[in-house]
Amino acid sequence: MPPPLLPALGLALRALFREAWLLAAGLLFAAARRVLGWPALAVAWALLSQATALSLRGHPFDPGAAVEGALEVAASPRFLGIVGGLWLAGLVLGAALRVAWIAGAVPVLGEAMAGGGGGSARFVEGLGARLPRVLAAAVLASLAEASGGLFALALALGGVQLSGRAAGSGIEPVLAAAVALALVLAVAVPLALGSAADAAVSRAALLGEGPLEAFAAATRRFLLRPGTFVLAALAFGLLGGLAPAAVEGAGGVLTGFARGVRPAALLGPDLMVAVAAAIMAAAVDLTWLGTISALACGEDRR
Repeated sequence: MPPPLLPALGLALRALFREAWLLAAGLLFAAARRVLGWPALAVAWALLSQATALSLRGHPFDPGAAVEGALEVAASPRFLGIVGGLWLAGLVLGAALRVAWIAGAVPVLGEAMAGGGGGSARFVEGLGARLPRVLAAAVLASLAEASGGLFALALALGGVQLSGRAAGSGIEPVLAAAVALALVLAVAVPLALGSAADAAVSRAALLGEGPLEAFAAATRRFLLRPGTFVLAALAFGLLGGLAPAAVEGAGGVLTGFARGVRPAALLGPDLMVAVAAAIMAAAVDLTWLGTISALACGEDRR
């Protein structure tokens, strides 16, 4: 039986305090994932700038020449292929970095929740020994989450279509109940699939299970406490978006008192706010990984 949400959350927070160095590692992994998107932006900017400059050189008195030249290049197959390829490569490498981060961080959190300690050695061990199984489980998790998103989209579109066709037919109360149920399922099903998928990936990272075995075990534990898994996914999904935004908002309010100061003088405070928001995002992510690992694995150890 998976533990209740609050005890699982307490275990995750205790593990995070014991292994606080993971925050710094999380910042490095997050920064690396963000940097992977820069080549596509840099190449797009360079090509569009060159096209704009050439258009202005050929038609110096035409104000719309720069826009036309940039749009012509942006719509060309070569531009789309180069920039799209770089963007897709960055996306794939970023996803691989995310899987590597889970493969290393989850065993450290699991050991800390169990009362032991492994530190960086445990991180390296998980990264080296369990990365292939975590990667396979992550691929299955992506497929499950994609199917959940498509299911939610189909329900939402079906509800809208039924509402439009049945308007004024005299069955509005029944239709409203059906559409409301469809919308609830459109929200609940992706959350359920996402939490079960994250649980399977956590089992692959912490227990070294294969992808099919991890998904089967995670599904069994999810069915024992489905409300706990869905509530945890919903709470951390909201917290992951609100907590960094709250830090940035508070930093913006504080730096707003320095009106009239040179922009260069605010570079340091702005950088500190950005780092604080990134640390908050890393803390929420690590707490989620610890919580879902506690729910998914419980007292199962290998």
